[in-house]
Amino acid sequence: MFNIMNKKWIFLGISIALIVISLGSIIFQGFNLDTDFAGGMALTYEIKGDFTTEEVEKLASEALGADRRPSSVQKSEGSDVVIKFGYDNNLSSEEERSAYAIEKINAITAALEGKYGTPVMQEGTNVLESGVVKKSEDVVSPSTGRELARSAMWMSILAAIAILVYVTFRFEFTSGVAAVIGLVHDVVILIGVYSVLRLSVDTSFIAAILTVLGYSINNTIVIFDRIRENTKRAKKQTYAEIANTSIVQTLTRSINTTITTLLTIVLVYILGVTSIKAFALPIIIGIVIGTYSSIFVTGPIWAIWKDAGVS
Repeated sequence: MFNIMNKKWIFLGISIALIVISLGSIIFQGFNLDTDFAGGMALTYEIKGDFTTEEVEKLASEALGADRRPSSVQKSEGSDVVIKFGYDNNLSSEEERSAYAIEKINAITAALEGKYGTPVMQEGTNVLESGVVKKSEDVVSPSTGRELARSAMWMSILAAIAILVYVTFRFEFTSGVAAVIGLVHDVVILIGVYSVLRLSVDTSFIAAILTVLGYSINNTIVIFDRIRENTKRAKKQTYAEIANTSIVQTLTRSINTTITTLLTIVLVYILGVTSIKAFALPIIIGIVIGTYSSIFVTGPIWAIWKDAGVS
């Protein structure tokens, strides 16, 4: 039988290293914030004809210039595409930001018209017949994003407290603390991946984090349920031996559940539009991290704590 507990410090060491790297990147590098959080402009264009978001993103990047790129380019309903870009960080006054936005909007519009043609409307209507037309431009306030992030943080904290209470009531306090440590582990590494790789952090990412919290605790509870059963039957086993037996007994289920879930989410990511991919990617990363923590982190932490004499 594979003895996870004998190698617990290797697995915990990997987790600690990933957490340190994640925190270091978050502190010193920060995040690649989407316009929803950093503020900027959201432009909606209707394009008649074949186009890809990659083509539009390239054109928009060239129009923005100075090695800048849009924070996101997403296909919307029908032939619509939404382009978001942030302000230049060197601009301090509202007048400068407004002038910058007007300049870049005109540049993006000209670039798209150069590729897909100037707008031609059906006679007597506002229906686009060919070319590209700007349908709307909206100012995105960073205060909205900050409020959303603040709400998500409080929801995560309340979820962690609720999970602590539930797991403590169902099992014991030690199990509840171990479960919460596993959730913190998953969230820190997930947002660390986004910081290290400079992936765009938008509203979909916040929703995905809350989804990952729910998925991650599921595997952990299954393991703790088996630990409780094995503890009742155990006679001379140490808590480390009980934890190892319980993890191995649930290992196949955990892996099979993860694989089947990943297959679905990966297909959604491959076949979905950009907005769906932005939601699916953090879930894919979170599922992998959550499975790792359920098997190699929460169980060993519980056993270490219990064998140290903490009830």
